[in-house]
Amino acid sequence: MKTDRSSQKSPILLLVLFLAILAGTAQALTRTEVEKNLLCYGCPGEPLNIDRCSRGDQMRAEIDRRLARGQDLETILAFFVSRFGEEILTVPPRRGFNLVAWAAPFVMLLIGLVTATILVRRWKGAGRSGKAAQGHGKTIPDPALRRRVEEELQQLEDEQ
Repeated sequence: MKTDRSSQKSPILLLVLFLAILAGTAQALTRTEVEKNLLCYGCPGEPLNIDRCSRGDQMRAEIDRRLARGQDLETILAFFVSRFGEEILTVPPRRGFNLVAWAAPFVMLLIGLVTATILVRRWKGAGRSGKAAQGHGKTIPDPALRRRVEEELQQLEDEQ
């Protein structure tokens, strides 16, 4: 049986081509990813990928220089954090007080859901026992209470 060598090489060639395209795409996205993670130091609260001021241009030039040196995203972000502080990041790191700020909404939501569930169950239970106490034929009232009600009804009849 004879196999065609070109058919054996084509899956490998396609895999290599795919990985090359993927690597090129990752490199092209690096500047965009860096810009998305940084705020412009000249325009408070404005992400660098949106900002178009001269200070933002200076930051983008520094990013380009660092990318040309082959630095990765974490290294470039560490440089800007060392220069401007953690306030330069669009997303604060999840440690210390920032961790509390990240976790607090979720914890409060969980506490709220548990509290609401407990309250709804209690209200449902109170509604059932209230209906039974109103005399829907399912329970017999207390004999002392029944005697008192009968006496008061008798007094009302006598007054008329």
